[in-house]
Amino acid sequence: MSTDRYRTLGTEGTALYREKASRFLAWAFPIADEAAFKLRVDAIAKEHHASRHVCYAWVLGADGQRFRANDAGEPAGTAGAPILRRIRGTELTHTAVVVVRYFGGTLLGKGGLVHAYDEAARLALANAVVVERVLMQELVVRCTYAQADDVRAELHRCGGAVLQATFGEPCVLRAEVPAGQAAAIAAAWSTRGMAVDQGK
Repeated sequence: MSTDRYRTLGTEGTALYREKASRFLAWAFPIADEAAFKLRVDAIAKEHHASRHVCYAWVLGADGQRFRANDAGEPAGTAGAPILRRIRGTELTHTAVVVVRYFGGTLLGKGGLVHAYDEAARLALANAVVVERVLMQELVVRCTYAQADDVRAELHRCGGAVLQATFGEPCVLRAEVPAGQAAAIAAAWSTRGMAVDQGK
């Protein structure tokens, strides 16, 4: 994946997959962070309390460096790992897939479980819309009132935005800019006498 762009889901996708009378209900959805994922998976588990298996995987970070997979009581490596492989295979990040299994009375075996969880994840991801996002970097700029309009215009041109503004002397603008351009933008503003700090 590129360091300043990443692929994620723009919409949620759902799916139902059946294998030998077992039902696999799947949700693929975008997540901002682990806390947001936890809220969502807890809600799904509560809604499907009759199922003993609420398996999942998620990937976070522009480069997909943070991830987790959970088999939720299925044999090790038969649920979370195939879901994670499916997310990674589509080069998505800030993405989660949850699959709930309702047992249909016939054992599927390890190979059957791997196939079923993979297929449920594939279908849910296929039913979602994939979008490309730009990784943003926050900057805080202190400038004169006269420079504030120039800063706003430059932010608009580069695809950035003002997140918060306090007008006075100096004006303080908290902004976000494409991460790949942040250093150059900060240097240009600094050479014009503005104080620029990296935000969060």
